[in-house]
Amino acid sequence: MPLFIRASAGSLIAVFFTFVTPCGTSSAQSADSMVGKVMTVKGPIAPGALGVTLPHEHLFMDFQPPLNTPEGWIAVGARRPVTPDDMAFFEAPLTMDKLGPAKMGRANRDNRRLDNEEMEIREIADYKLSGGNSLVEVSSIGLGRNPAAIKRVADATGVNIVMGSGWYEHGYVQDAIDKRSVPDLANEIVRDITAGVGGIHAGVIGEIGVKDFSQAYEKKIVAAAGRASLISGAPISIHIGVGSRDQLGVLQLLKDGGVDLSRVAMGHSDPLVTDMPLMKRVLDQGAFIEFDLLGRAPTVRSTYTDHDVAVAIAALIKQGYGKQILLSQDVCFKMDLKSYGGGGYSFINEQFIPYLKRMGVTNDQIAQMTIENPKRFLTFVAPRPVRN
Repeated sequence: MPLFIRASAGSLIAVFFTFVTPCGTSSAQSADSMVGKVMTVKGPIAPGALGVTLPHEHLFMDFQPPLNTPEGWIAVGARRPVTPDDMAFFEAPLTMDKLGPAKMGRANRDNRRLDNEEMEIREIADYKLSGGNSLVEVSSIGLGRNPAAIKRVADATGVNIVMGSGWYEHGYVQDAIDKRSVPDLANEIVRDITAGVGGIHAGVIGEIGVKDFSQAYEKKIVAAAGRASLISGAPISIHIGVGSRDQLGVLQLLKDGGVDLSRVAMGHSDPLVTDMPLMKRVLDQGAFIEFDLLGRAPTVRSTYTDHDVAVAIAALIKQGYGKQILLSQDVCFKMDLKSYGGGGYSFINEQFIPYLKRMGVTNDQIAQMTIENPKRFLTFVAPRPVRN
């Protein structure tokens, strides 16, 4: 049983973490004892053990629209296969001849699933060989999150893996979130962190899905994330839908709830390279900016490239924002894996960092973004009072 006590609003909460040891016994400790540590799927570690860290990736997930109806597909921003040819493409395994159309956005069921454990072990082992030490698996509740498989990958590769908790965009969530209260949702996240899922603990809150922040659902799950962060001391990872400009609204809601915005990573910020004033306003709030769409081949629909991101990073460092930048790839489709011709989890180490160096970014500045910033972001802080 999870051992945690939630006191009345305005007082600190005593939360206890239960860990499963190799011999099968369990131990518990208070949330205060997690202060200054990072929670991985194998238990808490010292922040200095993280090393090079990817803060926003997926190992196991199912990106299928939960409802296979025109409305269900529209809800997740995708086009439902209609013609016999489209349906045949959707149902077929992802093979070499289908990679081109899939990269251009044609729907393929197999592409939208990460479910091959042996392949993930090979891909993460490759990441380790490239110099990677740790990563954050941010598949949310209901997106095919697989805690036991994540831990097996960590065991097999020696890579530190931090698991997420929370909810994604409304179109992907079939849980009755609309009927649940913010405290109830927050308590579920806290349970994932304290008791764990089958004894495997989450160490980050997210990715929390924001696509249209005018929706009551999104305000609710963001408020729940903020509350859970105050109770547990865990950081928050926000998914901002491509094209959304809701960053400041999300940060304001969290701030109003008492969250320290330096505990928040604003994901999918790559498109903001075309709106630098907004990006700087986000940074000036104290949050991390996460460039986590790196390694994707540009198409005719692209509004920016990795080169544009590199230029923006170099400029932001010169303007003093280097301590708020995080880098990742958001591997979430099979076509992103090296096994299917993508950049895999090692694209940043193998290709993007050398490119940054050619643009004048120094080794110390790269270490700041890939080691020091993730370390500071993922380290638990002391619980804070919860506001009603």
